Amino acid sequence: MTVGVERVENTGYEVGFDEYVVPVRGFLLQRGKLAGIYVKGGIIPVTEELPKEVHQAVAQGRVKKEITVREIRHGEEDVIEVLMEADYQSWTIFTTS
Repeated sequence: MTVGVERVENTGYEVGFDEYVVPVRGFLLQRGKLAGIYVKGGIIPVTEELPKEVHQAVAQGRVKKEITVREIRHGEEDVIEVLMEADYQSWTIFTTS
């Protein structure tokens, strides 16, 4: 486990999931839009469409310096979601299928 990552315990839902809080090292902007988030050990690409306000909040520094990573277990299938908080709202920026 990476140093500085906090683990949030499963809260008893039928679908099992683990949630981690990961510190952000920086943001990758391309043409004024968020394209990736730098974390320890690499970069997380932005695969979801975000509203214009989120890109502006990142450029102006109004986002939390941590992201939430969820590992959701649906039987044999696992899904990973990455969320960030901008202007007191959470936005999904990356999802695996």
